[in-house]
Amino acid sequence: MYYIVQENTFREENYDTLIHSLERGGLEYEIVKVLPFTDEIEFKTDRKDIFVFGSLKLARIAKNYNWNPGSLSNKNHDYEVYSQYYQENLLNYDSIIQNFTDEIDWNYPLKFIRPSLDTKTFTGKVFTEDKWKEFVHYSLTNGHETSLCATTKIQVASPKWIQKEIRLWIIDGEVITGSQYRLGDNTIYSDFIDPEAIEFAERMIKKFELAKAFVMDVCLVDNKWKIVEVGCINSAGFYKSNLLKVFDKLEECYSYLNKNINSSIDGPML
Repeated sequence: MYYIVQENTFREENYDTLIHSLERGGLEYEIVKVLPFTDEIEFKTDRKDIFVFGSLKLARIAKNYNWNPGSLSNKNHDYEVYSQYYQENLLNYDSIIQNFTDEIDWNYPLKFIRPSLDTKTFTGKVFTEDKWKEFVHYSLTNGHETSLCATTKIQVASPKWIQKEIRLWIIDGEVITGSQYRLGDNTIYSDFIDPEAIEFAERMIKKFELAKAFVMDVCLVDNKWKIVEVGCINSAGFYKSNLLKVFDKLEECYSYLNKNINSSIDGPML
């Protein structure tokens, strides 16, 4: 496949890792701009067997170019969808889904609030009542570009103390690689993955796969594994994950595209 990577999306060290992994794998790529205020991308290739890495905006508008697979973002990347399958295995299964401007029941002084859709319109975190009201007012009145509106769906849940968090990369029903990114209250990146976390994720994959490839963040709470969230593989942060393994598996899964697409463009392959 050919890889399109959006500029100014990931941290510099993540770009280094991504580009290094692409080059080690002998894979073709280009770095592109996503034009502001439009649904357009500046790119050079005329290939169609393309996989994108970048913002969720890139993942969304990649679908406009008839690339395959392009982006794996789909309607399943929504808490209201995947919660029906994962249920009590979710960290925030106590979530109430409501609109952005609806009144929140502040029966506890702190609430964890995040978008229901995997849109990254704002970062999910713990809010006090005052901080949340300030954030809502600011988001809707300061005149900056945002997709947030009064009817944006949000999750409202009780805060939990998490012992550790791990991101797992899942392709074709398998956990391919992963990285720890938090230990207690500290950001700590490690390529060591608890075997119990992998075993838990594998059981969850059997319950529901959002897409051919996606990421699943899992955490340990009260010594029990839970799903924090699941997200679009095209827009996921890498941390200490082994991207060579990711590319190897993507190439294995989608290698047929090269033959089928090139055959349709160039004629029969001998």
